[in-house]
Amino acid sequence: MQFEQQTLQFDFSQKKDSILIDRREFLFQTSTLAAATLASSDLFSQVLSLNPQIPNRDTILKFNSDGTRRPFAGNTVICHLPVQCAMRDTMLELRAAMERSSFCHKLGLTSADSYHMTIFPGANDQDRMVSGWPSYVPADAPIDVCTQMVGERMEKARLKCELPLRVHIDQSATTNFRTACSLRMIPVDPNENAKLRSVRNQLAEVYGFRLKDHATYQFHITMSYQTAPFTPDERSAYRELLEKHIKQIVNAQPVLELGNPEYCTFPDMFRFEPRKLLVCS
Repeated sequence: MQFEQQTLQFDFSQKKDSILIDRREFLFQTSTLAAATLASSDLFSQVLSLNPQIPNRDTILKFNSDGTRRPFAGNTVICHLPVQCAMRDTMLELRAAMERSSFCHKLGLTSADSYHMTIFPGANDQDRMVSGWPSYVPADAPIDVCTQMVGERMEKARLKCELPLRVHIDQSATTNFRTACSLRMIPVDPNENAKLRSVRNQLAEVYGFRLKDHATYQFHITMSYQTAPFTPDERSAYRELLEKHIKQIVNAQPVLELGNPEYCTFPDMFRFEPRKLLVCS
């Protein structure tokens, strides 16, 4: 053993320069491999975005294959669309067009009465470990217990936010979104974006969790879930229908103004019952 140690010391002293060169080569190869891995990862992500799994896990939990809704209980913070507004009226025309379409049997249409923009997704009973669960609620607690415990914190919450919240449809993101049909919403300017992100940060404190996409969360209004892949003809028909109606929706109401966020419960994707109108100041 002593001989081996002496040999190693001798080799190191004699080959120091070559070891430094080998080390530089190793680091170069490692960085090159890392870059290639990241490139492969980015490429893989792009492929997934172009060829998403349809139906995805979220859709399977919420809808049956025939488009009928499944039980999916939980709580969330949303802003309902005003009952009487031009955007909602033109959205109803889009919904009716999807009902008449050749691909309607591949959609789980949401209720027009429940149209809303999600501010913070909250917790649900079936996907609690993936979608997020309040840190102060036992992991095996019934959803009603979770809703009550979160609700107690919502009663005391005072959100620092100037109303209204002003957003508009991102037409390109909506028409190119990978599944049907989700209106992709963005704040109208940097100030509105800061307001919405601040509200989400405050709600994350109330809920006691943040998901990986917390800072990049894409606001949206879901009009339907896609329960099966489209054929090329169906995809073309859907895109044509969507482009036509999105223009009509935007022309009817370029900017959507939303009021106080609402803490809501839901038994499924058809009904969102307000439990607390959150205080904003």
